[in-house]
Amino acid sequence: MLEYKWKLLILTTIGVFMTSLGGSTLNIAIPAKDVGITADLGASWEIAQWIPIGFLLVLAISLISFGRLADIKGKRNIFLIGLFIFTVGNGLCASAFSGELLIILYAITGIGASMLTATAIAMVTEVFPKSETGKALGINVAGIYLGLVLGPVLGGLLVQALTWRSVFLVNVPIGGVLFIFGLLKLKQSEIIAKEEKFDIYGMLAFGIFLASMLIALTLGSRIGWASLIIIFLVIISICGFVAFIFIERTVEHPMLNLSLFRRNRVFAAANTAALMNYIATMGVGFLLSIYLQRIFDFDPAIAGLLLLPTPMMMAISSPFTGKYSDRVGTRWLCAIGMMLMAFALGFLIIVILYLPIEWVLLSQGILGLGIGFFSSPNQSAIMKSVEKKQLGIASGTLSTMRVTGQSTSIALLSAILAIFISALTLSQILSPTPPPITEDLKNDFKNGLIIAFSVTIGICIIGTLLSLVRGKEEIH
Repeated sequence: MLEYKWKLLILTTIGVFMTSLGGSTLNIAIPAKDVGITADLGASWEIAQWIPIGFLLVLAISLISFGRLADIKGKRNIFLIGLFIFTVGNGLCASAFSGELLIILYAITGIGASMLTATAIAMVTEVFPKSETGKALGINVAGIYLGLVLGPVLGGLLVQALTWRSVFLVNVPIGGVLFIFGLLKLKQSEIIAKEEKFDIYGMLAFGIFLASMLIALTLGSRIGWASLIIIFLVIISICGFVAFIFIERTVEHPMLNLSLFRRNRVFAAANTAALMNYIATMGVGFLLSIYLQRIFDFDPAIAGLLLLPTPMMMAISSPFTGKYSDRVGTRWLCAIGMMLMAFALGFLIIVILYLPIEWVLLSQGILGLGIGFFSSPNQSAIMKSVEKKQLGIASGTLSTMRVTGQSTSIALLSAILAIFISALTLSQILSPTPPPITEDLKNDFKNGLIIAFSVTIGICIIGTLLSLVRGKEEIH
């Protein structure tokens, strides 16, 4: 019989696998011609961005709070409720009849994903000894990346054969079986903060800050960066951030314990490096999928295969780097990973400029290897740097950095692309009847990608420095 810790690891790994599978199939489903979301629902460029951004925004706003709620009410309950919402939400998304409705339904699904994600890492860390934490988290991260591996290929095949609605339906039976298994097998974890309160005001302030910033990034290219609406949104975002910091410094039980950032150098630097990692990488796949399917006119399945090496290399390397970090520490592994990412993005620019598009396979493979080198050791460093009673908030903080970086990445890189191609033209490219792809249009798209990916290289360099300058962590 398996020990309980391994049963829990299997359960949580499949849970995070589902969330990553949904996100990676969506990248293929959104721009697919004829049978994709934008073609079927007539969604504009802005709507196309906000389908994943809305989901990620909900996660970013609520993850830390659900991590705190898990410490107060028990991680098992939050995990199972999240699994139920996520499963039902996917079924509802498959029935959406407009892009706007899909944004709303997928955002609701994000509430469930938030509960799953906020508790999974903490539950695993709680039951495994520190000497095995890196290995266990490496397996957990590999589950995420396995979903990312299957997503592009499975998504491409499903979209071609059964339309975009199938990428949501595929998670429903998996979630149903997992929910029953969890009800029967999951034990209630220790409630270690039952006297503490839920920080609703901090969550709202953070939501105002992030939502305003993302809306500004999305709309700036269409209505003008100097317009009163964008200026107003930027001011609101700044005010939301200031209010969030003030609230977290003054409430008795904050959503985000700022003292962890002030007093724990490893925690602060590793979380900030994680934010840089996801800002640098998430938008790359989103834009490449559009580039491959709408500019090069590849079928969804072919586009999925070209994007496959990144998650595949992530899934292969993560368990090994997580286990190795238990023996040698995390700083240099994380720094090497960020440097590999910068190299891969530089090579991707060379592919776009000079090489046949098939060379994307190599650049994506190197990118995945770099992310694999970075993610598991960085996650392990964060979770080992806090006390047991802070595991829930540490897990939520790390996950918030991930989804905040991912949503910012899509909005930021899309905004850079829209400097070279108008939002109206991008909407037409994604429409059921796109315009002819002329050489001028192709060159404009290339130029936008080159500048966007150049920005991500700079972000990777910052992440490398953050990984190197943080303090030393405990090595087992």
